Amino acid sequence: MAKKKKKKAKKKNAIKVILSTDEETNDEKEPDEEDIDEENEDEGGIYLEKDDVLLIYKALKNYKPVNDDEEMTYEMLVEQFEESLVVDYKVKLPGV
Repeated sequence: MAKKKKKKAKKKNAIKVILSTDEETNDEKEPDEEDIDEENEDEGGIYLEKDDVLLIYKALKNYKPVNDDEEMTYEMLVEQFEESLVVDYKVKLPGV
């Protein structure tokens, strides 16, 4: 059985997404720029190309939050994805 090769995003055309844990977000210390640069090199991440970001954005737009906590997170995520698409990928979104 032949193995499928994983498609890797080209770093120059992609955005690196680093997922954090609850412990990391609850840290009281604010990292400075040097700390952030060091963390980004040491930790893993996911590179997302324009098509990936658009797919996630469209799925988010079709999602309906069920409670207030989800509504806040939903609005924040939609805003971040819209900003990323418009600023980083120069996508023209209707109504944005």
